[in-house]
Amino acid sequence: MLRLCILVAFALVLSPQISPKLESYDVAEAYEVYAAILPSEWPWKDAHAKWLVIRQTTTAYEMCVSPDAASAKVIGSAIADYIQQNRVPRALLRNFVIEKPYTLLSPAEERAAFQSSPGGWDGFYQMYADSGGLTELSAVGFNADKTIAVVYAGHSCGMLCGGGGFHVLQKKAGKWENLTWEGSTCMWAS
Repeated sequence: MLRLCILVAFALVLSPQISPKLESYDVAEAYEVYAAILPSEWPWKDAHAKWLVIRQTTTAYEMCVSPDAASAKVIGSAIADYIQQNRVPRALLRNFVIEKPYTLLSPAEERAAFQSSPGGWDGFYQMYADSGGLTELSAVGFNADKTIAVVYAGHSCGMLCGGGGFHVLQKKAGKWENLTWEGSTCMWAS
């Protein structure tokens, strides 16, 4: 477990530079989905962060949502779209309508935060105190009429602190809610 956490920490610090010419992720419904899931994520819900630090580039987490046959009829096209939408990273925009202040952390700012102190996370928290760590989001996969969404959200907050997983949501009466479905999925925690 410790080796996995160390590898995750090194991956954060040593991640390759991402081209500054990323395509902007300008999908209004995606920001509605983010607004629906962020309050249930660890930095907001459990760490009671005063503000969120969100990685500016989308993070493609390997698809592991595996619905049974009946649920696949409902969420299968959103899973396929998730895979398509996450083929390349994109730049998130300041389109989040959430109750907490937030910042979008560019790759250069992320490198600077982790390289500013020997411990990495100490430097991050010196620059981003009371943030609950670093939140990462995938692009959102939708079904054709954008009533079903599949998205990955995760967070890193130190050597033995982090987690992430998939959310499957349905839009009902204009509001995104968790969808109950049958099958399996994955998540990680440290």
